[in-house]
Amino acid sequence: MRHAAVLFLVSAAVAIGACASKAPPACCATLGYTRAQVEAVLGSPSPPQSSKYHPLPSPPPGTAIYTTEHGYLTVKYDRKPPAIARSLSLDFYEGKDPATAYALIAPYLPPDAADAGDKVVGSKYQERAFTSAELGRAVPDSKGMIFVECASPNPARECDRMDIAARTNP
Repeated sequence: MRHAAVLFLVSAAVAIGACASKAPPACCATLGYTRAQVEAVLGSPSPPQSSKYHPLPSPPPGTAIYTTEHGYLTVKYDRKPPAIARSLSLDFYEGKDPATAYALIAPYLPPDAADAGDKVVGSKYQERAFTSAELGRAVPDSKGMIFVECASPNPARECDRMDIAARTNP
């Protein structure tokens, strides 16, 4: 009986460790990183499965869709090598309250991202600004500015999608 209890505890610890390792590290799956670095963390793109009731279009050129624990992560890359990530969008399987949504998207921000304190809540979007010196070096035209948006019909209460984009000059 004692052997079975020890075996159960060891398997539970291994299972917990495996679950914890599924969260992407903040080092490589973010804006300003190459497609190779992002895919080293997230794996190959795996677009959502379409059905006869809900057909999905192919992703546009320079875009890849990855399946994550909480939803589909769409990453838009530069078209020319080394294919730098310019924007990310996480479409949740089910809506999240804004605090939870921002916590779930945090691993996809650059490691040095700092909240700039700007927050705007509108009728369809809630937006926050962040700064990142690392992003500023990787994508100079961003000047290190990142905009994170919660999108839904009522963004003060729920986020259906989170968008992360580097500021770019027109």
